[in-house]
Amino acid sequence: MAETVGGTLKSIRKKMGYLSARSFYMALEGRADLVFNYSYYMKIEGGQIAPSDKVINQLAVLLPQADGDELVAAYCRELFPKQMDRIISPNAAVRPVSRATGKNSIKGFQQELTERQVSKVGRTRDHYFLFLLLTLARAPLTRAQIEAYGFVDLGTALQDLQDVKLLMEEGGAFSATFPEFVFPKAGTESIKKIYALLDVYDQERAAFFKLEKVKRGSFFKRISPRQSDILLAHLELLFQTIRSADEVDVSYNTEVISFNVNLHKGPVKG
Repeated sequence: MAETVGGTLKSIRKKMGYLSARSFYMALEGRADLVFNYSYYMKIEGGQIAPSDKVINQLAVLLPQADGDELVAAYCRELFPKQMDRIISPNAAVRPVSRATGKNSIKGFQQELTERQVSKVGRTRDHYFLFLLLTLARAPLTRAQIEAYGFVDLGTALQDLQDVKLLMEEGGAFSATFPEFVFPKAGTESIKKIYALLDVYDQERAAFFKLEKVKRGSFFKRISPRQSDILLAHLELLFQTIRSADEVDVSYNTEVISFNVNLHKGPVKG
């Protein structure tokens, strides 16, 4: 009989050397801001609750890659037992689970940053670009790989982001604690100031990561209200196209783009 999600998680926990569920949960909590509490975790192990996609996504990211893939496969098997039995059968070659940004994940789930985390990300340019680098990385990066980008004070940035559980270190390599983060709305003056600073850093982003300039344009001209509406509609379609990159087979997402748009309109005398 196929292993359940709870049974798979319990087996992984014991294999990793955690005899009690509490010690395992505390180890996970020490690495990331978990989206579930200990009581919820115990219900997963006990088979009393079907975990949400978001919980499985975070658990998979925090586990070693092979174990994360095993957990995701068990989760998918519970959701689609007949289909998964055809995909993963004793006579079939086991294929690795496709995962966003190369990490164990199901796709498309975002973890909102806390105000404390935002303040750390915006502390310096190094902090911000390190955060971007690790959230985009499709596999853990060694310190040498990170240093190649020319960070000024990498040690401080690594420690600060680790302190607020945005990155984790395992086997000498660093990775983000969640596949994708989202910044909160600018609800306070302090966050507004940080976002203004990040806007400045964004202008340096392409040069810092040594990205090739493929297109550039600048316009300051009169257009009709109808043309303005058409332009906005095309921009929205363009934004949707960029966002849809996470909705296809993400193994094809081998390039990074740096894309900034600032469109202003209004009357000018004359």
